[in-house]
Amino acid sequence: MICREQDGTLVMTKQHEHGLLAGEFAKWFKEEHTPAEGRRAEVLWAVSNHDRGWIDLDETPFWNDAEGLPYSFLDFPVVPKLTFYRRGIDEVEAETPYGALLCSSHFERLIEVSGEECPELTQYLEDEADRRARIHRALEQSKPLEEGELYYDARLLQFCDDLSLFLALSRPGSAESEKHPWFADGFSGSEEFSFTSGRAIEAEWQDSATLTLTPFPFTQEVEVSFKQRRVSRKDIQAKGIALAYREAPEEECRIRVISGPEEDSRVKSGAGQRTKG
Repeated sequence: MICREQDGTLVMTKQHEHGLLAGEFAKWFKEEHTPAEGRRAEVLWAVSNHDRGWIDLDETPFWNDAEGLPYSFLDFPVVPKLTFYRRGIDEVEAETPYGALLCSSHFERLIEVSGEECPELTQYLEDEADRRARIHRALEQSKPLEEGELYYDARLLQFCDDLSLFLALSRPGSAESEKHPWFADGFSGSEEFSFTSGRAIEAEWQDSATLTLTPFPFTQEVEVSFKQRRVSRKDIQAKGIALAYREAPEEECRIRVISGPEEDSRVKSGAGQRTKG
């Protein structure tokens, strides 16, 4: 579960809902020559479904007494989390082995960032390394990877995942000072895309329904929607998290993503110079 607090309520977004949103962003990503043409459908499916292991877990939120919040993907107990990570990647592999390779690498990065350690985690990492080696061997026999293909697709998944997470963790229209610390310096890794010229993509709210991105990563303005629930702390205290969440109505959040004003001015300036030439 992804959760933020606002005015005495917990705004909660399911992990798979966030994953589907990431898939929407991937569809409109700017660099048309990548993902490799022959695997584009597989990559888009994997981005949309990378968090499908959380589907059953998020039907009933689990309460973290120590934090006074529902457990998130960061602090969820390690052993069950790994079980559902593995299950999700198994389901992706049944649809697309390359997608499983991509998702397995993605979760390995998340685990490394978390700094968690336990025997079960060591075993999980060994098992996933074996899975990736097996998929690599099979792909070499049938459809070898192009140079840099997996690295690029991993950056694509990371960016779309982060942008989707930004929306789930942000109050639409919030000020720069309220930005989640994960995104204070832009989206990590996005500076590696060729069109950014080494600059991390940054997000800023224009209003409560419009988000600007600079440099702009999509082929056009993108309008997305995702579902959330607002669960009051009073209801949680009175009914418990499971019932309070179940009774909270689902609401749709619609956001338009456009290019930032700085980028618009650069484009206009460039267009003017070309006309004079």
